[in-house]
Amino acid sequence: MNEREAIVAKAVSQIGYKEKGNNDTIYGAWYGMNYQPWCMMFISWCAAQCGISTGTIPKLAYVPYCVDFYQKQGRYKAKGTYRPQPGDLIIYGSNSHIGIVEKVQGNTVFTIEGNTSANGNSSNGDGVYRRSRALSDSWIKGYCLPDYKEEEEVEIKTIKVKDLSNGEMIPVQAVNIEGNNYVKLRDMEKLVEGVQIGWDGKNPTIEKK
Repeated sequence: MNEREAIVAKAVSQIGYKEKGNNDTIYGAWYGMNYQPWCMMFISWCAAQCGISTGTIPKLAYVPYCVDFYQKQGRYKAKGTYRPQPGDLIIYGSNSHIGIVEKVQGNTVFTIEGNTSANGNSSNGDGVYRRSRALSDSWIKGYCLPDYKEEEEVEIKTIKVKDLSNGEMIPVQAVNIEGNNYVKLRDMEKLVEGVQIGWDGKNPTIEKK
């Protein structure tokens, strides 16, 4: 599951949560600002639970700061200029409320929102709800587009291994994940019968058993 899918799943898991009253929530307590409006803290909490970095979704309690964060990155789109994707952050009113886009079907956007109500446009409600609105709804202002890690960046890279039988460097292929983690060459021992992988202090080595 990539980050975009993970945060939507985490938000969906919170549907039905109700505050204890007066903005008393687990999200505000986690943030350190309980008893305050918590729609942005809910977003930050979901991101943190999914291990999403604050460089992707900042830890904030104030929606205008979130909008500013994405505008500075060129990752904010006004309503009507963009078709939202699952995991995007939807902004309402005069930057007064925020939610997570779950999906878009036809001309309807489905969202998960904290500190809202089951009906109407509330930026200080009593719980976490799934909401649906027309993409043209006048309360929608725009969308913030987190730069999620969609998938692990994986490539096949050729590296050289010293053949101890003749001292020559021979090319072998290894999986490179995010630029620095290679499949252990010792795994070749499981794949190629009769070879042993080692290290001579400078290069990986290979020799027949």
